[in-house]
Amino acid sequence: MTDAVSARAHFQPIVDVPRMRVVGFEALARFDDGVSPLEHLRVAEEEGRREQLELQLIEAAVDAAAALPAEGFVTLNASGRTMSFPELAELLRRVERSWGLELFEGAEPRECRAVREQVDRLGGFLLIDDAGAGFADETRIRDLRPDIVKIDRALFWESLSGSEGRRRIESILATAREVEARTLVEGVEDAEQLDAVRELGADLAQGYHLGRPTAVDAVAEMLADLQRGVGVDAAGL
Repeated sequence: MTDAVSARAHFQPIVDVPRMRVVGFEALARFDDGVSPLEHLRVAEEEGRREQLELQLIEAAVDAAAALPAEGFVTLNASGRTMSFPELAELLRRVERSWGLELFEGAEPRECRAVREQVDRLGGFLLIDDAGAGFADETRIRDLRPDIVKIDRALFWESLSGSEGRRRIESILATAREVEARTLVEGVEDAEQLDAVRELGADLAQGYHLGRPTAVDAVAEMLADLQRGVGVDAAGL
């Protein structure tokens, strides 16, 4: 998959909170050497091959996503620079379901408008990842008008116990609604946190309580366990 170490795509469910239903999956890379994807990307950045690595990971995810249940969208992670590569457009044309691209919060502001145009041109939808961290603030949300705003998990956890975190997350949520974007809270790890997501009025949620990243050949079993254990509807998926 990569020059020296292979990687596979895993998929984590995304749940519609009001309906308690799986509506999509995020594609996540898992390397066979056990080193985190962020570390592999950091090294690739230093060596001047980050875009090449990202394209390889996206290709693996696109190929694996073909075996997912037919309903439900898939989201893929890419930096702003990688989103501008013609090779990415060719890969995305192979996706036979609704798809979205997640823009890393670290993408520079100058990259973002081209990204919005690229996603629209290819017929996908745009997600801002880790909203509330780095550049991913209210200004970016208003400028890009993404389809989904993903709330940074650290900010969500902070909001559970502190007034400043609560104020910050409510500001992000309000800005997302202002541009008619759906909101997705990451890092939901137990039933109490899921209740907190409901209280916030967020549309979507993701986290270990709602399914761990799973290899595609084990997704059906994972969804069945999720339906039995948490009551999330995975019918049709």
